[in-house]
Amino acid sequence: MTTEREYREWHKQRNKQVKRRQRKKSNFGFFVFLIIAISLGVTIKSNPQIIDYLQNQLESPNLSSFFNAFRFRVNSLKSLTEEFITEIDEPVVITENYQLLEKRNFSDIDRKAKSIKYTGNSVEELSQIFSRYAKTEADKARIIYTWITYNISYDVGALNDLFNNNIYPDVRTEIVLNTRSTICSGYANLYQQLAKKMGLKSVIVLGYAKGENYIVGLDNNVNHAWNAVKIDSNWYLIDTTWGAGTVTNNGFNAQFNPFYFATNPREFIYTHFPENDKWQLLNPIMSRSEFDSLANVSPTLFEYDIQLLSHPNVNISTDENNINIALKVPKNVVAIASLKFEEKQLQDNYTFVQKQGENILINASFPEKGEYKLDIFAKPKDETNSYPLVVSYNILASGNGNQFPKTFQHFNEYNGYLETPLNNSLNPNQNTYFKLKIDQALEVKAVNKSTNQWHDLERYGNVFAGNINVGNGDIILYAKFPQDSRYWALLEYGNNSL
Repeated sequence: MTTEREYREWHKQRNKQVKRRQRKKSNFGFFVFLIIAISLGVTIKSNPQIIDYLQNQLESPNLSSFFNAFRFRVNSLKSLTEEFITEIDEPVVITENYQLLEKRNFSDIDRKAKSIKYTGNSVEELSQIFSRYAKTEADKARIIYTWITYNISYDVGALNDLFNNNIYPDVRTEIVLNTRSTICSGYANLYQQLAKKMGLKSVIVLGYAKGENYIVGLDNNVNHAWNAVKIDSNWYLIDTTWGAGTVTNNGFNAQFNPFYFATNPREFIYTHFPENDKWQLLNPIMSRSEFDSLANVSPTLFEYDIQLLSHPNVNISTDENNINIALKVPKNVVAIASLKFEEKQLQDNYTFVQKQGENILINASFPEKGEYKLDIFAKPKDETNSYPLVVSYNILASGNGNQFPKTFQHFNEYNGYLETPLNNSLNPNQNTYFKLKIDQALEVKAVNKSTNQWHDLERYGNVFAGNINVGNGDIILYAKFPQDSRYWALLEYGNNSL
């Protein structure tokens, strides 16, 4: 999710506001007055009482009070920061009972939240509607989260104005409810105000989030806002911005994501680092440098119960021409990987993914010296949807690596594990020893694409092995499975003679 450098912009805008307040009545102020007076229309011009009132207001050294008299805001951040609650007058107790909410079924309260078709702009009214459905603290916290994430979209235009023109959007709750769009501080402010009206203790947390624009080591300005809320004596972390969807080059993609409601702090810390350490809700706390070094993970990693075994850090440097990354996964999870070299996508067979027991091993080979990005995707094998991203790494490698054999769908789905050969290029007209494991396979055959010669590998349970003269053509390994007369491709090798 794209984030914004809001804290820095707030300071800029606040300084402008202070300078503006210090100005006396001036020609510029009178010019602004004339423009606004004209824009109010013929009625105001022709009404001497209003004109007298405007002139009296201009005598005040506080120009912003003049604008406020006509509901104009010189600087919306002034009112915003007065509403922000970022501290509490009680100690924050660390708890490990996050599973209590993780296991709770919120489908009923989510359904009720989605059914609320409120069109007004009053936090008071909206909180009263929520209170009809939500009675417990957990349900109150959840109904606010779900309604906001379904009804408030991310304002990409406002974000662009912030970055390009230093124009900060108005994120007061009434404006957010009117426009139904905002940036992260507007999401956090709306959540906090609704929680307050419903009797929940809540704060706005300012900090750093690893969005698309986050640069490790260079991003020293607070760039995101989220919430903490107290539920049944325990504090939980919530991000309605990221729960509402994602931002890409094409704009905002609305997609409800329950992951960012009461997220386990040990998972939340991978992407969110609070300016105030206590809102990590961790013991011991993590340092900023440790946060920056963590691997870039997505919520899917935790949703699928995937664990990083070998490489917990995002940056990897190796003098080898390949690397092997290990993930611990549930039995039914399969994975694929892709490799980029200096932003250019490489062929699929520069990565090789296979299953060994409860671990998935991702081999990556680096043909040239330089910087690479390795993306790993995973999903339950019985799901028909595409593979979502679970983790990314930045790799500095020495190069000169070889390609791996090409893998096919059945190799992954039947937990294939190739012991040898791992090099895609086979020496022609020589005996080559093949050994692999493939679950449930009845037969495995090596087929020469040029001559159409078929060679059986010996079966040892779910392991198949044997020496084969590979000839001059490409070799494909096929497997046959129970109750299926067809042979399915597992692996394909090239030939050095071609």
